[in-house]
Amino acid sequence: MKNARSFLISCLLFCLIPVPSPAQSSREAEAEKAFRAAKEAQDKSDFAGAVAGYQAVLKLIPDSPEVYSNMGIAYYYQKDYEKAIEAFQHALKRKPDLLGPNLFLGMAYVRTNQSEKSIQPLIKAISLDPKVREAYINLSGSFQELGKDAEAVEVLQQAVKLFPEDPEVLYCLGSLHYHLMFKAYGQMAKVAPNSYRYNQVMGQSFQERMEYPAAIVEFQKAIDENPQAPGLHYSLANVYWLQGLYAKAKPEFEAELELSPEDYRATWKLGNIYLQNREYDKALPYLQKALQQKPDLGGVLQDMGKLYLQTNDTERALFYLKKVIELSPDEPSSHYLLSMTYRRTGDTAAARAEMLLFEKLKKALGERRLPPDAMFAGTNEEGTEPPPADSPDAEKGP
Repeated sequence: MKNARSFLISCLLFCLIPVPSPAQSSREAEAEKAFRAAKEAQDKSDFAGAVAGYQAVLKLIPDSPEVYSNMGIAYYYQKDYEKAIEAFQHALKRKPDLLGPNLFLGMAYVRTNQSEKSIQPLIKAISLDPKVREAYINLSGSFQELGKDAEAVEVLQQAVKLFPEDPEVLYCLGSLHYHLMFKAYGQMAKVAPNSYRYNQVMGQSFQERMEYPAAIVEFQKAIDENPQAPGLHYSLANVYWLQGLYAKAKPEFEAELELSPEDYRATWKLGNIYLQNREYDKALPYLQKALQQKPDLGGVLQDMGKLYLQTNDTERALFYLKKVIELSPDEPSSHYLLSMTYRRTGDTAAARAEMLLFEKLKKALGERRLPPDAMFAGTNEEGTEPPPADSPDAEKGP
C-alpha cells in the first residue's frame, strides 16, 4: 500500500485552500491554519490528529469535497473504514470525478468485505487515471470474490501491460492463475477421479515436488489407461531424464514422437541423451530438428554448442553458445561452456572473463531463494543443465 500512501499526498488540498491575504476574512484564515495543522499531522502519520484538523476545517468550510476526501484518507489509514466510507461519499456527492475518493472508497469497501460495492468506484478510478496500480489489484480481487474469474484475469492482464515489472501485480496475477488451476483440478477430482487426466495431474504435482517415484507411478497409470494420449509418454520420460535415467527415458521419448512428431521437447531431449552418451552422430540430427522446430530453445542451442565443443569444432561452438547467452545472459552454465571453448582456442583472457562471470552468476543463483522449477517458464523444458563447476566434462573431446 506504499504507492497508495504516496498517492495520498497528491490528493491533499494544499493548493486548494487559498493562502491568507489581507482581504481574507478571519474565518478563511482560521480554516487555512486548521488545514495546515491537519496536513502536518498527516505527513507525520498522525492520522487521529489529521482527522481532528479536517473536522475543524469542515466546521468553517462545510462543503469542501477535497477536505472530506483527505479526512476519509486519514480515517482509512486509521483502519476506521466505516467513517472513511462516509467521508468519501460526502466528497463524491459534491464532486463525483475526484480520483482520491473513488480509489479509496473502493478500497475501503474491499477492506469491509463489500466487494460488490467496490466495483463501481474502482472502475471510475481507473477511468480517471489508468496508471493507479492499487485500483487494478483491488478491482481484480473484488471480481474474484464475486466469482467473476474472467473479469479478474482481464483486469490484471491490463495491469501487467502497464506495470510489467511490478512484483505486486505479477504476484496477484500468478496467485489468481494458481487459484484457477486448483479450482479446475478440484473439479476434475470430483467428476473424474479415475481418469487418466487425473493421474497425469497427480504425476505433475509429484514431479514439481521432486517426488519422482510417485510421479512415475502416476504417469504410468495414465499411460496404461490411455497409451495414445499425447504428452503422457513425454511426461514419464521427462521424470526419468531429470534423474539421469537415460536408458529408461529414451524409449518413452521415442514413443512420444511416434504420437507427436512435432514435440520439440522430446526431440531435443533424445538428442541430449545421445549427447550425454557421446553418440554425436545420433545426437546431431535430433538437435538440428529441435532447433528447426523451436529456434529460440535455449537447451538445444547449448547442447549444439557443447556437441561442437566436444568434437573440436570451436567456431561453431562459439556461435551457438553466444546465441544462448544472447537469449539468457544470466544463465551460468552457458558462460562455463563458453569459457571452456575460449580456452580451447587459446584465448585465455576471454576464458578467464567468462569463468569469472560463471562463478559470479552461480553464486548469485545460489543465494537467491527460488520456488520450485515448475513455477518458472522454460525450466526443465527450455532451460539448460549447468555442468559442475569442478568438472572438466564440458571440454572433453570424443
